[in-house]
Amino acid sequence: MARVASAIIGCALVFSGVIPLVSGETAAAQQHTTLDGRKAQLEVQKLKLEVKRLAEDRHELPGWLTAILGLLVGVAGTAATIWGARRARRGALDQSVHEKRLELYTDLVDAAADLALYFPRAEAVGPEECRAMGESMRVWYFKGGGLLMSTEVRNAYFTLARALTRASLAKRLSVPLLPKDADNISEKTIKDYRDELKTLGLDDVKNWTFGGYESESEKPALRFKDFVFLQRLSSTLRTKLCEDLHSRRRPA
Repeated sequence: MARVASAIIGCALVFSGVIPLVSGETAAAQQHTTLDGRKAQLEVQKLKLEVKRLAEDRHELPGWLTAILGLLVGVAGTAATIWGARRARRGALDQSVHEKRLELYTDLVDAAADLALYFPRAEAVGPEECRAMGESMRVWYFKGGGLLMSTEVRNAYFTLARALTRASLAKRLSVPLLPKDADNISEKTIKDYRDELKTLGLDDVKNWTFGGYESESEKPALRFKDFVFLQRLSSTLRTKLCEDLHSRRRPA
């Protein structure tokens, strides 16, 4: 009866690995990979061979038990087939979403081009530029981009949008003036300014105070604080966009 026990255990393994995936009711089901499906299919094939051998040794196995095992194997095989079909459909949907993101995410990046460290479109980022950026982002969102964002991208998007809204209502902003301040703006200096401005709350959009530091006698970190703040938020959004697209990973 060792073969019977093996067959029953095999069925249990298939059901535990495949049936939850078919039901689609658990979060863990979404984490299974194609390898899991292949393993389930191999298990079903193994069960079929086991039942066949058991059927040939009728003196070891009653007919009713052979019928039950055959039924279990059939159900497991059907479950594996349904699971494979669902995985295929999900893969096609994921690919479609990815392609659409590739098409639309570039427009969102372009909307915040005034916050570029190098060759920005404006000599200075003022309230009007912030209003224009915010309006471009709003148009992008309601023309379909908002339907494609992951939760992480959506959070970064609204954080930047809220900051731009508040900046657009300010009388003036503490930002660099190009080309005069070009030598003070680079990846390294921006990182240094961020470290200096940590105490002001670079993550606190609600309580950020725009303007107030324009004097040449002030430290660059303070004179440029609003640009550093907005640029950091736009950089975070671009990073989240790239994570959605897997575009910063080395091809396998």
